[in-house]
Amino acid sequence: MTMTALTMTALMMTALTMTAMMTAMMTAMGERRRRGATVRTRILAATLCVVALALVAIIFVTGRSLFARVESTAALELTHEAAKLRAYAEGADAREGAAATDTRELLTGYLSQHVAETHETLFSIVDGIPDRRSHAEPLVRLDRSQSFLSEVRAVREPTFGRVQTSAGPAMYAAIPVQVSGDDSPGVLVVVEFLGPEQAEAWSTVFTMAAAGCFALLLAAWAGWLVAGRALTPIREMRETAAEIDGGDLRRRIEVSGTDDVAQLAVTFNRMLDRLQSAFDGQRRFLDDAGHELRTPITVVRGHLELMGDDPVEREQTLRLVDDELRRMSRLVDDLILLARSERPDFLIPASTDAADLVVETLAKATALAPRAWALDAVPEGEVLVDEQRLTQCLLQLAANAVQHTGEGEAIAIGGTCDQGHLRLWVRDEGDGIPFAEQPHIFDRFRRGAGARHAGSGLGLAIVSRIVEAHGGSVSVSSTPGHGATFRIDIPHAREEHR
Repeated sequence: MTMTALTMTALMMTALTMTAMMTAMMTAMGERRRRGATVRTRILAATLCVVALALVAIIFVTGRSLFARVESTAALELTHEAAKLRAYAEGADAREGAAATDTRELLTGYLSQHVAETHETLFSIVDGIPDRRSHAEPLVRLDRSQSFLSEVRAVREPTFGRVQTSAGPAMYAAIPVQVSGDDSPGVLVVVEFLGPEQAEAWSTVFTMAAAGCFALLLAAWAGWLVAGRALTPIREMRETAAEIDGGDLRRRIEVSGTDDVAQLAVTFNRMLDRLQSAFDGQRRFLDDAGHELRTPITVVRGHLELMGDDPVEREQTLRLVDDELRRMSRLVDDLILLARSERPDFLIPASTDAADLVVETLAKATALAPRAWALDAVPEGEVLVDEQRLTQCLLQLAANAVQHTGEGEAIAIGGTCDQGHLRLWVRDEGDGIPFAEQPHIFDRFRRGAGARHAGSGLGLAIVSRIVEAHGGSVSVSSTPGHGATFRIDIPHAREEHR
C-alpha cells in the first residue's frame, strides 16, 4: 500500500470516528420517532447531523490539505537540492584551478559546503558504495540499507521516489553524477523524512476533531435549551388543548416575544377567544330559549287542556293560543338574531349614504304609530356600515320610544358624521327611564316598567349587539318624566368623498 493510500485510509478512519457520533444520534432519533419523538428532539437531531457532517467534511478536507502540503514541500526541497547540485557542478568547472578531477571529489565538495535541512539527509555513492554523508545524524541511516541502496546506486538519470522507514515515510531523490575524465559513476542521494511533519499534521487533525466533538456537544446542549425555550408556547398549546373541554375555555397561553412561535400562541389564544364566545353564545341561546319559551308553552298547553266544547270558549282559546304562538315566533326570531350576532359574517358592510340612512328610517318609523315625528339633523357623507342592520337598530329604538309615549308626543331621529365617527340618536318626550334601570337597559329580557305594551325584552339587547358588531357603542340618557335619548357612536366609519 502506498503512502498516499495509507494517509487517505487514516483520514477516513478519523472521519468515521466523528461520524460514529452522528450515526448514534440518527439511530437514537429513529428510535425516538418510532416511540413518538418530540419536535424538539427531531429538530435538534437533524441540526446536529448537519453540523456533524459539515465538521467531518471540514476535517477531512483540512487533513488532505495538510498532508498534501507536507509532500509538496518535500518534493520542492528535493528539486531544489538537484538544482543546487547542478549549479555547484557548473560553478566548479568554471573556476580556474578549482575544477573537480573526479566524481568523489565533486560530491565530497558539495556535501562539505551544503548543510542538510531539518529532517533531511544527504549522502553520496561512488562506484556503487556509500562514500560520504551530511554531518547531521539522520533519523534513519538509509546509506546502510541494502534494499534501498540497490534501488538508487545504479540510476542513470535523476530519480524521485518514496520509501517506508522505521521513522515513517520518506521521499528521496537520486541524482547521478559523472565527471569528465573519470569513469567512476556517482550518485547524490537526498532524503526528506516526512514522519515529523506528518505527525504535526495528525496533531492538527486530532485537535480539530476533538474541538469539533466538543463544539458538537456544546451545540447540542445549547440547542436543547434554545429549542426548549422556543417551543415552550407549542408545548403549552398542547397542554392547554388537552385540558380544555366544553365547560372551561378560560385558560390562555402566556405569550412572550414577537417571533413566529409567539405569534402562533397569539393566534391560538384568539382561536380560544372565538371558541369561548361561540360556546357562551350557545349557552345563552339555550338558557334564554329555555327560560322564555317555557312560559308561553305552559300557557298554550294549559288552555288547550282546559278547552271545552263551547264554540265561544273555543274561539277565545284559539285566539289566545295564536297570540302566544306569534309571540313565541317573534321571540325565537330575536334569539336567533342574537345568536347570529356572534358570527363574523353577521355584518355585510358597504358604502352607505348617511343622509339616506336617517331620512329613510324616519319615513319607515312614521308608520309605527301616530306620533309627532321629527328630523333633528341629517348627517352628510359616505360611511362603511351595514345599512340594513343600522336601519333595524334605529327602527327598534323608534319602536321602543313609541311604547313609552302617547299619541301626539314627539319622537325625533337625527345624526351627524364628522371626524371619522357616525353618530345617530333617537329621542322622545315620553315618561323616561328610572335611574335604577338605566345601567341595565340593554340587558336581555329587561323590560321597562313604564312600557305601555309588554315586549320580549330583547329589542335593546339586539340594538346593543348590532352596534358592538360595528365596533361602536350605544348609550342612553334620561330623566324620569322628561323622555329619553338613545345615542349610537360608530368610530372610523367614514370614507373619503369621491
